[in-house]
Amino acid sequence: MSQTPRTSAPRGPQLPADWDAERDVLVWVAAEAQLDGWARGPRTWVYVPEPGGVSAPSSATTNVLRSPGELFQALLNLVGPRPAHVLVQRSDGIARDVHELVAATVRNALRALAMQRRTLEESGVTWLLQGLANLPLVAQLSSIAPLARSCAGFPCVLVSPGPSLTRNVERLGALARHALILSGTHALHALHAAGVTPHLVLCADPGDLARHWEGLDLSSVEAFVVGATCRPETFAVPARRRLVFASNGPSDEWLFGPLGEQTGLATGGSVSCSLLSLAVHLGCDPIVFVGQDLSFTDRFYAASGLDGDARVEAAEPGSTSEFVLMKDAGAQGPGTTLADGRVRFTIPQRVLEVPGWNGGSVRTTAQLKCFLDWFAAVVPGLRSRARILNCTEGGARIDGMEHVRLAEASAAWRRPLEVGPLLDRSLAGFDPRERRRILCASTTDMLQALETCLRLTRSCRAQLARAAGAQGDAARGAELEKLGRAEKELSRALRGAPLVSLVAQADIARATEQARRARSLDENLAAARTLYAVVERAGALLCDPLRAARAALAPGGSGRALRP
Repeated sequence: MSQTPRTSAPRGPQLPADWDAERDVLVWVAAEAQLDGWARGPRTWVYVPEPGGVSAPSSATTNVLRSPGELFQALLNLVGPRPAHVLVQRSDGIARDVHELVAATVRNALRALAMQRRTLEESGVTWLLQGLANLPLVAQLSSIAPLARSCAGFPCVLVSPGPSLTRNVERLGALARHALILSGTHALHALHAAGVTPHLVLCADPGDLARHWEGLDLSSVEAFVVGATCRPETFAVPARRRLVFASNGPSDEWLFGPLGEQTGLATGGSVSCSLLSLAVHLGCDPIVFVGQDLSFTDRFYAASGLDGDARVEAAEPGSTSEFVLMKDAGAQGPGTTLADGRVRFTIPQRVLEVPGWNGGSVRTTAQLKCFLDWFAAVVPGLRSRARILNCTEGGARIDGMEHVRLAEASAAWRRPLEVGPLLDRSLAGFDPRERRRILCASTTDMLQALETCLRLTRSCRAQLARAAGAQGDAARGAELEKLGRAEKELSRALRGAPLVSLVAQADIARATEQARRARSLDENLAAARTLYAVVERAGALLCDPLRAARAALAPGGSGRALRP
């Protein structure tokens, strides 16, 4: 895939000869939707700089986007094969600075997408199995959907564990009487050390995060908001309420779609991104960040919090381009113990520089830069809904946010806030019995769809063997025609079995690309065998968990989370 999107200013479409509308990405920056003659496809977007300046295009497969945030999220949600070409083109009359802004947004979004896909390939199967194991819990617990605008007009402080959190963490206890305090799990130890209990804690990471709250009393937390694909043990945290949400965007829609709930929180891959989306969902205004350094000093985390004892050291003596986090001998937490007993907490990470909150530049990493790019793209589009202030008082500057000190931002906060009653009013209509019935029915449908795909795959494999063994062109042609009809039926069935693509998205993309590049019958048949194997592996992985989830959800079932 092109590392940098090419830009041009054509009067008409200028696309490579090998352009593939199903695969490649085109973003046209236009003042008005004059699309006659332009290529159209599922990966073609029209970016309109000024809201209301264009009517929707006639093509149902061409999308209109009106902000960098919309464009960033659209690219981040791409599924299927990686594009071979990524083009940003502009119509006459579009200013060069607008054109370059769009090109930078595309470049940053594709970099974030590559990181997201690497994570999905590494952990996607685990997330899916944990989601299936959690279906009985999803049936018992409300999602965040009913909380929409439940805290409208109240200020909100989003707490992250960056080194600058130390400057303001002591203030948060007093502010909690007037503002909603939202935190990720990694900041909990720093908050506890300052005597602060957040109102809501959001856990989005499907890994084992138990050490983030080990030894802490979370019974006064008003709500523990848990991603539906998190480890089942995560739901056991004894907060006053437990709520669920789709923590992995489109990858988790299968969990909540049957319920008709929109529970996804737009994210750039960090829990801090999800916290912002949750604050917007709740209707908070203003939304204030603290501890959101997105950079590092001699430390990566607040000194008083978890992993605050990890120090930044050069990856190699004298190196300034890469660093590692190191802990003293006997330190707690994950890492690699070295010969001298010290613990190397991270693998080497490359150092980048970005503008700082106080001016100048600060050091960051490629991953943190992706999160920074997401905020810079998304925040401007949220200004009509809330003021968004970066009160970290250190770290990286986040374009689009107001940069002020927390004392200044909170000086006028006087309205009393009682979070528990607000949540209870929003959740009053929750019906776990109906929720369980719906999820039981959808799980049955998913299992039947998967079993249909497996039956059709076996049929296709048998038909492929007959075609491969047929003698003579006429006989082989007849068998191949039957195979083509069987594969079309399988393709239709796969569209109704989204779990197959979720568990093997990368493998399906590779099999599809293998078929696209096939130049002979033997190569086509080899690609078909690859696809059949993908479906069969998905069936072997998912059938038993689906049956177990259906049994737990059925009347008289345990209703408990299952072992993934």
